Amino acid sequence: MMSAQGAPSPAIKMARDFDSVFVRYLHAQDHRLRPTHHFFDLTATPCRLDRAKASRYASSSLPAGAVGEWFKASRLPRKKDLQLALSLHPSTLSRAPAEKPMAPVVTERMFRQADLFVRAAEVFGEDGPNWMIKPNPYLEGKAPAEYASNEFGGERVRTILNTIAQAGEV
Repeated sequence: MMSAQGAPSPAIKMARDFDSVFVRYLHAQDHRLRPTHHFFDLTATPCRLDRAKASRYASSSLPAGAVGEWFKASRLPRKKDLQLALSLHPSTLSRAPAEKPMAPVVTERMFRQADLFVRAAEVFGEDGPNWMIKPNPYLEGKAPAEYASNEFGGERVRTILNTIAQAGEV
């Protein structure tokens, strides 16, 4: 997906940034994963997470430093939003050295949320991250990133995004 000026869309840029985080840190654990591998299919419309590859690595323990880079890739405006999206206590990140392994559940959340953030960027462009952190009446008043703290909530958020993309409304 290219913009009218031929530049990559906000979703492609975001997917590339998430890819670089996942590949960089997971390559350090599994040298079969090459730096040229991608977790997102950047040629598909819409851009999609390779779920088979994500499931293979979702139980890996990424270091705390990866979470900080994931935060940059997400384009979230505040650290508080990162804690909301990944269900992390603020002190978990503030005290953890960059090399400290996080619980594998954090990696799974990073994959799920990255997939949703890229989809939100496809639907809303640069405003995708803001949509993910704004309370939504269709999600019990919770922000989509918070509601997607588990796979069931993630599926509901994905359904809403797909509905908006197809019909222009929920």
